[in-house]
Amino acid sequence: MKKLLLCFALCSFFKTSFAQVETPLSFTSEDDNKLIKEADSGKYYTASKDPEKTVFIGEDPMMYRLYDKENVVLVEGTLVADGDKYLHHGKWTEYYGKGKVKTSGCYVRDRPMGSWLKYYPSGKLMSSYSYAPIENNGSPYYCMAGSYEEYYENGQLKVSGFYKAVIDENSKDTVIIQDPMTGNDVKKIIKGSRPRPEKFGTWEYYDEKGELTKKEDL
Repeated sequence: MKKLLLCFALCSFFKTSFAQVETPLSFTSEDDNKLIKEADSGKYYTASKDPEKTVFIGEDPMMYRLYDKENVVLVEGTLVADGDKYLHHGKWTEYYGKGKVKTSGCYVRDRPMGSWLKYYPSGKLMSSYSYAPIENNGSPYYCMAGSYEEYYENGQLKVSGFYKAVIDENSKDTVIIQDPMTGNDVKKIIKGSRPRPEKFGTWEYYDEKGELTKKEDL
């Protein structure tokens, strides 16, 4: 099985190394994770940094599942191959346990995209937000952007507003550049390239009874 290396997105000769994931994997590679058993549908490994948990890597489709010691699914989603590594791709769901959803959303090649939802253990919606693709200097990024809503556990709206993506001029990111002469990968520090979410427009804040307590016009 190909080694699983996370959080790199290929763009021309650049592989950006700052891609955040909402649902990190507990699997490094078949060399680093101890193989427990093989089945017709895939392989089971000891989870990274937690030997009481188990990771399942399916072959077709390329499925990932994380189980606790009681064999309850904690995280599941699909992967896509990219050279010698795998990336989050498609729908991913994280659970509190026994089918209670904690977080759900979709990835496009290791980047969270579109609508994401978070829930309380009770099953009530906690928050909803979105990620959008952002391009800067010819390189693809992603950033939380668009409407944002947060709720109390009783279902009452707590916060409502909007985010826009702005370029953080003080950011520093490590990228891996493929040397066109040797073909080797070399590290390089780039500045002022990472987008970050920034509040804009009207933001409203409510108490648990639904009364507006604060309003901001940004």
